[in-house]
Amino acid sequence: MKVVIISDIHANLAALEALPERDFDQLWCIGDLVDYGPRPHEVIGWIKRKAAITVRGNHDHAAGFSTDPQCSPPYKRLAAETLRYTQAVCTQEDFAFLRSLPVYHAAILGPARFYLVHAIPTDPLYGYCPEDSDRWGSEVKQTSADVLVVGHTHTPFIRRVGKTLIVNPGSLGQPKTGRPLACYAVWQDGEVALKEYTYPVADTIAQIREMPVAAVDQDALIEVLETGVLPAANMRKAQTTDA
Repeated sequence: MKVVIISDIHANLAALEALPERDFDQLWCIGDLVDYGPRPHEVIGWIKRKAAITVRGNHDHAAGFSTDPQCSPPYKRLAAETLRYTQAVCTQEDFAFLRSLPVYHAAILGPARFYLVHAIPTDPLYGYCPEDSDRWGSEVKQTSADVLVVGHTHTPFIRRVGKTLIVNPGSLGQPKTGRPLACYAVWQDGEVALKEYTYPVADTIAQIREMPVAAVDQDALIEVLETGVLPAANMRKAQTTDA
């Protein structure tokens, strides 16, 4: 049994279409299909066609229910600007799909029990818990799963806490690894591996340049894709201009 696990696509269709895995039994998506990127409608359609399981991320929730995605301060402006774009180009059917997504999903593969959630079990949409956090000790106790699959941080990791294996595939569409490589994970016959691949970043950049958002925000989105680091100088400039 081979399962491909992806997360945090953020409307990056070029990265999604370049996914190198073609021979698998199931595809799981751990949320955040939309915002930041240029092709939210197309990404939603792709996931609807191909994913066996999808859980709701904070950006999916924000787009579907017209609410704040509650991003960290450096990303608040980009999230707000691109949420408006997402809501302008997606359809009511898209929003209904995002609203219909569960905030967690339990699955069984052979003897292994999985619990899928975008952030963490106690705060499925917004809880931020990096790999080295002590909080995982209490989080894994919230489920009876052998494998806890999470996303949200945009950084891939595998960590065992007690009897539970925690797997974060990282971000396919906006990785924060310091490299412009799309990230994902594969579970196959009881073994899990983290993987990454190149994709046509230039295509996504060209599409971002067509988005009706301020040039400074386009620059910031592009720099995140190219470097995996938020361009803080650009954000300060934008905030100064706004003031």
